[in-house]
Amino acid sequence: MAAEKPSWLQQPLRVLDLVYNARMNEMPMTEVVRICRRMHANVIHFHCQYNMGGGFDEEGMYFRSRLAKRQNRDVLAEFLPLAKKAGIRTVVYANLHWFTKPFADQHPDWWVIKHDGSRLENLYGGDDSSFCINTPWRDWSFVLLEDLCRYPIDGVFFDGPISFLSRGCCYCPHCRRLFNERHGRDMPPPERSDREEYSLLRRSAVDSMDRYYRDAMEVLHRTRPGVVGYGNCANAAEPDWAAGRVNRRMVPLTDVLAAEGGFMYGRAAKAILKTGASSRVYETQAAGKPSINAVSMAFSPWRWVSLSAAETSVLLSEASVGVNPYYAIFLQGIEMPGIAAAAEVYGFLSRQAKYYRGSVSAAAVGLVQSGQTLSGYSGVDIPWADIGSQHARRAEAVGNHSRALYGFHEMLLRARIPFDILDEVRLEEAGLDRYAGIVLPNAACLSDGQCRALTEYVRQGGTVVADFETSHYDELGRRRREFGLTELFGVCSENEVSPLRRWDYVLTPERRPGPLSELPVDFLPAPRHSLRVTPTAGQVHAVFSEPLASNIVASATPSDQPFLVENRVGRGVCWYLPATFGEFFEEARPEAYPAILGAMLGSAAKPLRVSGPPHLLDLHLRQQPSRRRVLVHLVNLELGPISEVVPAYKVGIEVRVPFPVRSVIALRADRSLRFRQRAGKVSLVLPELREYEVVALEGLS
Repeated sequence: MAAEKPSWLQQPLRVLDLVYNARMNEMPMTEVVRICRRMHANVIHFHCQYNMGGGFDEEGMYFRSRLAKRQNRDVLAEFLPLAKKAGIRTVVYANLHWFTKPFADQHPDWWVIKHDGSRLENLYGGDDSSFCINTPWRDWSFVLLEDLCRYPIDGVFFDGPISFLSRGCCYCPHCRRLFNERHGRDMPPPERSDREEYSLLRRSAVDSMDRYYRDAMEVLHRTRPGVVGYGNCANAAEPDWAAGRVNRRMVPLTDVLAAEGGFMYGRAAKAILKTGASSRVYETQAAGKPSINAVSMAFSPWRWVSLSAAETSVLLSEASVGVNPYYAIFLQGIEMPGIAAAAEVYGFLSRQAKYYRGSVSAAAVGLVQSGQTLSGYSGVDIPWADIGSQHARRAEAVGNHSRALYGFHEMLLRARIPFDILDEVRLEEAGLDRYAGIVLPNAACLSDGQCRALTEYVRQGGTVVADFETSHYDELGRRRREFGLTELFGVCSENEVSPLRRWDYVLTPERRPGPLSELPVDFLPAPRHSLRVTPTAGQVHAVFSEPLASNIVASATPSDQPFLVENRVGRGVCWYLPATFGEFFEEARPEAYPAILGAMLGSAAKPLRVSGPPHLLDLHLRQQPSRRRVLVHLVNLELGPISEVVPAYKVGIEVRVPFPVRSVIALRADRSLRFRQRAGKVSLVLPELREYEVVALEGLS
């Protein structure tokens, strides 16, 4: 029987990562505790490794270890009794991926080796390296973990290790041997264009990560029963070949899903959807375990400089819905306004913890992030990731799941529709019928079983919206001649993608009742590419124009190629768009697209309605099953050019509530709100919304 997890993990966590390493020799541990209290943190990722000289090595251990080449101050022993007295849980930060080059030079049998035989170097700077998880470095790392667990710590956070397949690694003798044992052949070159061969490399990288974490967690639990362990998991929309991280594989091996969904690489407005998307993904993939969405103070790459107060408040509030927030502070910038804003958010979360404990989503729409498509489809972008200095890369293929995902994400925000983000595992689980609508953003790679589950979902009354090559490939990335969801789509694929539609239009020559009926004109901007299809059972609502030779023309002629197909299956409906609909919105943001998506999903997908500004508002609808309580989280994503959020006033809210309501409270404003309840709906006006607010609707007891 599995050991029962510590009860503190079930509480709303407010995690602080204080990077005080530059002062590790002299900083009083009482000051670290004081900062935790100032920030209202109840968990710390505690640093006792010095890595300010280009990575970690055996001279940078500030705790007792059999591996240490120099005896330094034991900050861990000093801090632990102070933390316990202050009620702060101590999770030790373990850097297991970033090492100094001189240390790497001493251990050539631990190196990460590229396909060309050279050593992987320069993770972050010009004088650092890493080690391969399949080499004898494993045993060295396990000794390190044993030594940490000899202290009365609460947990260990693994920052790495990772695999480096995206950099053409690892081809060391140990990796080659393991590959041969698993597959009975030599390792192929790291060429993504050869999907069959590359899938074997992907599988090998992920299996190696699983093997490491399984063994490392066994070391922790053997040395200190009850200790918590968790790693740095995959970001939202990260393919498995980027770093070998697959959250659904890592979560069963560890105790918490933690990942860097709030690490920005520039101004927050340039990636403002990332943190909210990450919280939704992590909540789904954690599958009931605690999850942590990590936010960094850094205006990266200048880590001593914090993001503005408004950016910090927005990101941390997004990282607190359905998951637990983490905030990383670099000591040099601790007096910057962003840090005070983080303390304000954490103080709010501390005071209002009862409204976050045990809440679950009540959204009626599921947006699918397809991990299979991320890993097996050609049109996938690599997101920025701090670990291993993974740089963003944009794919050049026609059709892109990453951009389609964020395009549909933003359309749902602008349509004011609360939603969850689901993955393929969730598609095949029981309870999918709680959603009124499922959105498939170019989810190209779906298995036969997942296609059957979606078809049955529609037969039983659900609504599906899908675009472009959704289900045209199997779960391994092998192209089907026909859609796996052809019964739902009501069309057959002709396996031909249009040339670039530079100036083309979508035309609605027949105004049928449906999602396009309220358009002020009978044309729309057309997405850049479409898949040629032949309607079978589906009803066509709009078509593409014939290709235009210029953007200045007298008229556009309708083609025979559908833009929007409605197909009724059983009690439900599927809306299929054989074009890069979501991806095009991410690029050009045609004004009508969010309203079209909202109309396709229908009124059942909108248990919450919000009117008035801001225009870009993230809505989370949640409930606490153990209480008669509904919660509306509002996060204002209308950030100004740099340092301010655009406030909103007199925001109208109407929400379905299945019980009589006795009171409504705006928690951040700390004020009761007047409301009216009729026919199962509660209406109210929120006087002001700055960065975030939580409205709690309390039922009669």
